[in-house]
Amino acid sequence: MPAILGSKTVMVMILTVLFAGDLVRYSLSVPVWAVIVLAGTAWAIAVLWTNHVSWRQLPVPLVAVLAWWVVSPLWSPYAASSALMLIPAIITVLIGWALVTAAPIDELVRRIALTLRMVLAGSVVFEIAVALYGHPVYPVGTDVTASTPIEVAWSRALFFTPGARIQGLVGNANILGMLALVLGIIAVWRLYVARNWRNVSAIDIALSIALVSRTNSATVTVAILGIGVVVAITALARQSGLWWRIGTWGSVLVVLSGMALTVARWSDVSALLGKSPDLTHRFDIWAAVVTRIADQPVIGHGFVGWWPSWDPWFEIHSIDGVPMLEAHNVWLDLTMQTGIIGTIGFAITLGYLLWFLGREFYRSPRSDATVPFVLLVALTIQSLTESRILIEWGLAVVVICALEVTRIRTRSISRR
Repeated sequence: MPAILGSKTVMVMILTVLFAGDLVRYSLSVPVWAVIVLAGTAWAIAVLWTNHVSWRQLPVPLVAVLAWWVVSPLWSPYAASSALMLIPAIITVLIGWALVTAAPIDELVRRIALTLRMVLAGSVVFEIAVALYGHPVYPVGTDVTASTPIEVAWSRALFFTPGARIQGLVGNANILGMLALVLGIIAVWRLYVARNWRNVSAIDIALSIALVSRTNSATVTVAILGIGVVVAITALARQSGLWWRIGTWGSVLVVLSGMALTVARWSDVSALLGKSPDLTHRFDIWAAVVTRIADQPVIGHGFVGWWPSWDPWFEIHSIDGVPMLEAHNVWLDLTMQTGIIGTIGFAITLGYLLWFLGREFYRSPRSDATVPFVLLVALTIQSLTESRILIEWGLAVVVICALEVTRIRTRSISRR
């Protein structure tokens, strides 16, 4: 493979567009972003072609899901939009596939960490600069008037306001908080395996904690708790002896009881997370989506990923004059777009990937499968309140995890 295809600089640029697409769109405009994405697609195709990859590298459940997405425009009431929105989904799959082909998983993780370090540190500098400027900053090309909702601002100039949420270069507090969590996951793992990056990893952890705190995302908070529970139960399960087994199953029962109590005392729990009981109007969004699902529940209406704002069919719900571009729940979004069939297929795919990656994590937390596994756990938890796993870095991580599972299975077969 030519050196430029595996170049760290090229890969970091592509990862920046993948993890911080809004940064490019807000600062350079959507057309420029599209040109950059096309360049990244050309890179991905070159990597895959040079390495003679085969579609058989992808696990069967994922191939089935992608195939269902591809045929869904055939019965869609918005067939043109569905066919068009398949293009970014296919591009994302190609880029995720090329990333894990161009570099071993441990090297790819290092490059992701470098990318996120720059995006998050840049976000702090950006928010400080906007706060000193003293006025909200809007994406390039936005026609700002007195009636323009503050919700569409790139930054609201709130860095020095105690308790206020910052949005960073990605223009969204929830996304910024999730990116901070990803960097934190990588940094903790690298410290654990002690791969001579202790100082940098410590800085990454500090940056991650600072931005998780300043974004104050309930989803990220729950994801951190969920990851902690998974890691703790796995650590217990790895111990031998009757009492350790009792402790493991006891912990599982405590977690299940905690989930039941959360449902029963939802108002108190949501208040503890700093959210309204309807999770910032999500219940209203979900109700509107369920109404659309009822029209065609089995096969869905056609895959789009995120909702195309130009299509009247997707005038589903708006908040304070801002139209929603997702259901804020992957499972409702997928059911609306791909029906019960597509949703079950995606659930099977996630379960398949989590099983194999989790098994490697159980065998050794120092395994290269650990970061993909923990990231997929975080994305699965995020799927309950966000639909990001269907687009950009969320979908790319699913593809990367799928190819890592293929590598694990191939190694396992070769040892027999």
